[in-house]
Amino acid sequence: MTVTKTLKNDTLTVAVEGWIDTLTAQQYHEALQDLEGAKNVVLDFSGVEYVSSAGLRETVALYRAVCANGGTLSIRRVNPDVLKVFQLTGFDKKFDILSD
Repeated sequence: MTVTKTLKNDTLTVAVEGWIDTLTAQQYHEALQDLEGAKNVVLDFSGVEYVSSAGLRETVALYRAVCANGGTLSIRRVNPDVLKVFQLTGFDKKFDILSD
């Protein structure tokens, strides 16, 4: 898994590629810890092929942290397979998600 961050004004875009699963959840967690002073976060999931419950847990933790600071979290460019995981868990109603 690779994570690339881009900060523009008060929005941090985090592009994630690969699988977010039990093996990579800690790396994902660490990458999301430093929001670089951003109020709003956009997760670009165009390169995410799979997300497990561990990945969902870290995404929920990020959501809570961003909201606690008065910001927003959105997830963009989600492929249909990953979107199904968000739909099955009901997180598609919690997060602002835009699929490809």
